[in-house]
Amino acid sequence: MALIPFPINTFNHFQGCLPDILDEEISRTSIRLRLHNNPQTDEERKLYQEELDRLSALKYISQLRKGKISRDDFDQKVELTAL
Repeated sequence: MALIPFPINTFNHFQGCLPDILDEEISRTSIRLRLHNNPQTDEERKLYQEELDRLSALKYISQLRKGKISRDDFDQKVELTAL
């Protein structure tokens, strides 16, 4: 399984924000995915996959904040990137 690339500055923002802000972002991202759940072109599929990866990373951040996964577990799923 490949690591999900995720910007470190976005990670830092959601790691330190109020829990409601992270939950709202997870909800918005999930809704966007449901609205675009049938991508047709290669570009649409790429954007859909990126949004799906973002949602997964946000959920892992939420689990990390709640103590449901360790930082080591998080690091095995998400790769923090410069951009």
